[in-house]
Amino acid sequence: MQLIDDVLRKRYTELQQQGRSEAEIEKIFSDIDYGAAMIELIETMSSDHVDLFEKTMYERVLQERVHTDEFISRNEQIWGKGFVASEAMYLIAYEAGSDINTYAKTLPENQYKDMMFRYCVLGELYGRACQQYLEILHLLKGGFADGATARWRSLFELSVISEFIRNNDEKVAKAYYSASFTDDGRYGWAGTAPCFSGWKNPNKITFEKIKEQCSMSTDAWENQYKLANKVVHATPQGTFDRLGVPSGPRTFTPVGHSDYGLAPPAINAAISLSMIAADYFGFVSSGDSIVYIRVLTKWANLIREYYTEIETRCFGETEDNKQE
Repeated sequence: MQLIDDVLRKRYTELQQQGRSEAEIEKIFSDIDYGAAMIELIETMSSDHVDLFEKTMYERVLQERVHTDEFISRNEQIWGKGFVASEAMYLIAYEAGSDINTYAKTLPENQYKDMMFRYCVLGELYGRACQQYLEILHLLKGGFADGATARWRSLFELSVISEFIRNNDEKVAKAYYSASFTDDGRYGWAGTAPCFSGWKNPNKITFEKIKEQCSMSTDAWENQYKLANKVVHATPQGTFDRLGVPSGPRTFTPVGHSDYGLAPPAINAAISLSMIAADYFGFVSSGDSIVYIRVLTKWANLIREYYTEIETRCFGETEDNKQE
């Protein structure tokens, strides 16, 4: 409204300088279609802003990229040891998966025939898990604890489905695979499992019901999963209690990078990836697969140690310390 007032005052002064009488000026102003004038003004101002930002966008974005690079550099100084360990886990997981695939191709055809759907599904789940783990790592490096936790939520769900497929027979794996050719995003495919044999309507099977059949159905994982759900959805908690800032009263709204709160999603992601690896590698049983399972499990524990130490040293008391 201030801008409109300024425009009107300027126009009034111009008319006075032209020698117009007060009656003439009043007549001119009374004939103005203020609604149309407001629309024209808004369109003019918005077009001017778009033109200005288009002319200066490279300069502005390059300046912002400098600030981002500076943050990432500082973040690396704080969490660098943890980031390197997380990245090393991705490399271990990738190389191990490649070796397991090579070994599986040497299995006798009759043996492979009896497990081809489980092998296919578990392999795809593992590959997807590796990709999501890498996505989480990049979010951590960028200082996005909430984003990393939201992405871990999907990784956790993959770990549940992976265990469920691993613990059931070819019929369940085939149903899961076949569902990929449909638009049905529900869990009706799980109705082929013995644990759901009494369900009259398989389409009412939920992820929660599948999770109840798996080892992740514990209070500790349930609390982490609930927290991730709050972060993903438009909940009051996810809005006002961001993971990237310390809890308690604050005088600002977080809108970008933060070096706070990165340990929990990093640790959870490592554990989830190691669990999915255990399902896949344990299914394609060999001496190497057992070694890889132990390597990834031990590496996940190492990641927990690294991130916990960094968090305690740089930010003080952690949630684990509080519980102890």
